Amino acid sequence: MEEQNLQQQLHQASQQIQEAQAAIRLAQGSDQNYLEQAEQQLQRAEQELQDVQKSAGDKATENPQFQQAFQQLHDTRQQVKEAQQNTNDVL
Repeated sequence: MEEQNLQQQLHQASQQIQEAQAAIRLAQGSDQNYLEQAEQQLQRAEQELQDVQKSAGDKATENPQFQQAFQQLHDTRQQVKEAQQNTNDVL
């Protein structure tokens, strides 16, 4: 049961990251609202990953799905920063 809960939480975090990535694509150079939406989704994903880490400890951080979600979170957050910078440059 614990493993199933861990997998579900990791799936939810990954889903948030994917939605943030979609919002970034929509925002490319044009809409700050999408970037704000992406940032909010990333914050929810980060909170989800922190909750997983608190509840499962090393079992979570050693999980390949957790590691992948954490890397995606980092990469997507970088994409948001770059898109925000591009939007600011356009303005």
